[in-house]
Amino acid sequence: MATSIDPRLSEAARLGNIDAFYAIIQEDPYMLDHIDQIPFVHTPLHIAAHEGQILFAMEMMNLKPSFARKLNRDGFSPMHLALRNGQIKLVLGLLMADKDLVRVKGREGMTPLHWVVTMGNSNLLIEFLEACPECIEDVTVLNETALHLALKNDQTDAFNLLIGWLQTNCRKGALALEKKVLNWRDNNDNTMLHIAASKGLRQELRLVLDSFVLFSIDLQAKNSQGLTALEILRDVRQAVNSAEDDTTTTKIKRLKKKVHTYKILGRSAARSRANLSAEMLNAMLVVLGLVITAIYQSSLSPPGGVWQADNTNSSTSDPLFPTSNNVTLHFIEVKGSIAKCRAQILPGAQ
Repeated sequence: MATSIDPRLSEAARLGNIDAFYAIIQEDPYMLDHIDQIPFVHTPLHIAAHEGQILFAMEMMNLKPSFARKLNRDGFSPMHLALRNGQIKLVLGLLMADKDLVRVKGREGMTPLHWVVTMGNSNLLIEFLEACPECIEDVTVLNETALHLALKNDQTDAFNLLIGWLQTNCRKGALALEKKVLNWRDNNDNTMLHIAASKGLRQELRLVLDSFVLFSIDLQAKNSQGLTALEILRDVRQAVNSAEDDTTTTKIKRLKKKVHTYKILGRSAARSRANLSAEMLNAMLVVLGLVITAIYQSSLSPPGGVWQADNTNSSTSDPLFPTSNNVTLHFIEVKGSIAKCRAQILPGAQ
């Protein structure tokens, strides 16, 4: 049995030459039947779909509808090839001829609907769902629904569209279909909620939960790792926060910040905490307070007289030589800092 088609027929399909096709058929009336017996074959319909030859493709559909469900040796049906090559009008023509073509499974169990979802083509997605609502139930060899694939391929618009379609679907059996699809588990027992959570898609999760939580979704469903979607989302958020904290930029910004006095005191005391008793730490803080008080008092009456607040001399306006008002404010700040430091290091101490 032949495993390929007549080159003349291939050329006629590529050029969309219907007259040439019928001339070849006159020589061998069983030619299309012979092709149909080959399990995996690049039929004239495949060629026409690839090239966008709509009229020739429709002629093949009329004569041999079975060609539309055949896979070539690469695992693609004619509709798969038309999608891959952007032949949208031809796709719609095939859909009009047979709506169930959107459910033909190609390599890895991908249907034309799955392809449209991964492509993010919203217009075709609506056309497919309206023509064949049942196609949303189809899964890949990895048990992935269209919702799984939309999230895994970062096609959030397609995902939102699918959710909206499920929400507004009023056909018979709509509720059962909704529950089935929303809670479907892939090979790793991940529902579409698990996938959305693992990618940190909070907006998509909120959309789903706002729409279906009371009726359809099992929020306690666990994947193969024993995690619910909520637990996955929590872990993702913690990982993101940890990663942000560990960035060099964040560390640099933190180190460049001005360190308050009480933090300096707290860190100094904390470094000694392992070697000092509570009594010794308390005594250290008291001594530090006395030293600062003495500095404060001496700053009010320095050698040679009292600071003149209204003195216009450059030495008195220099930050290194503060006025009495500034010293007072600084003392109040430091005194408060000591209190904070005491509370931090010696909890409960008065």
